[in-house]
Amino acid sequence: MGNPPEVRNPMAEAMTWVSRITTVAFEMVLPGIFGGWLDRRWGIEFLALTGFGLGVSIGMWHLLVMVRPQSKTPGHDDSDEKSDGG
Repeated sequence: MGNPPEVRNPMAEAMTWVSRITTVAFEMVLPGIFGGWLDRRWGIEFLALTGFGLGVSIGMWHLLVMVRPQSKTPGHDDSDEKSDGG
């Protein structure tokens, strides 16, 4: 017999997702803000745009990693099942 699935409090699950989404939002915005600060400090005009571009790219990657379905067995790779030799 298998163990029953773990049931979490809905508020705990909601707070977990709020923290994840907040982290991704900061990853997207803070590099651009920091780039804008460096632009003003050094008198150049491209670091804010570069920071926002880099931040959005990293944030989207992190978001995709977070929502990827987790395998049920630790260390299990689904690609091994495709090459069963037959």
